[in-house]
Amino acid sequence: MHLLFYDGECGLCDLTVDWVYRRDRTGQFLFAPLQGGTAKRWLGAHHSPDSLVLIEDFEGLCPTLYREGKGALRIAWLLGFPWSFIGALHVLPAWCTRWLYRGIARHRHRFFRTIACITPYSRDKTRFIN
Repeated sequence: MHLLFYDGECGLCDLTVDWVYRRDRTGQFLFAPLQGGTAKRWLGAHHSPDSLVLIEDFEGLCPTLYREGKGALRIAWLLGFPWSFIGALHVLPAWCTRWLYRGIARHRHRFFRTIACITPYSRDKTRFIN
């Protein structure tokens, strides 16, 4: 299982969660807002609400944390074919993806503010945690 933290007040983040949820055929991702209690427990007070955070294998012995662009690319990798072609770029150094991710994050509220926040899908509320 992998835990994806997202900004619960961001329309782009909500679209991203919806996109991942619909392509996650095996149910390997859980979703939690960065503003919730789960984020406080896992990430402490040192996380930015502007950052996508992925904790890969968070229930396992060796969870791995990915932030920003590295996290987004790792999600694509974990979703498998055909998204793994894009996800293969997760091996690039973080500085290569950070500038693009931060540029989008800086303007996301302006371009995606009219999108309503998602609500947990009624058939699968167990995958959305607070």
